[in-house]
Amino acid sequence: MKYPIFGNEVPNMSAHQASNLIREMVALQEVTSGTKEAAIGALAQQYDLTPSQITHFYKRRAKSCDVSLFARIQLAYLDKCAHLALRLQHTIETHGALGSDAFDEDLLARASALVAEAHAKKASAQKRPLK
Repeated sequence: MKYPIFGNEVPNMSAHQASNLIREMVALQEVTSGTKEAAIGALAQQYDLTPSQITHFYKRRAKSCDVSLFARIQLAYLDKCAHLALRLQHTIETHGALGSDAFDEDLLARASALVAEAHAKKASAQKRPLK
């Protein structure tokens, strides 16, 4: 993010945080989608955001972020984290069912705790009133 050269202007931190969340979500989605453009399109469709909104935050061009938009981005990020934790838990359970050497009860317990924490944070964020 480029800071202004003059005055005491400070960039809006919610826009900066939203950009960080969007960049991480795009990186995670890009693994399954193949390209950045496909990842942006998939995220836009999945989380009811426009591709231009995602691109704007991804490129760090946003100078401000509406509170309701930030809340939607934050919920999308938490949902993405919960989804990835569920995938991890499922993979570990599958390896356990197949009798793989990679299966570990402690690892499964940690993955289950991660899923529970992700769902709890998402539920907490949904209950928080907008300022």
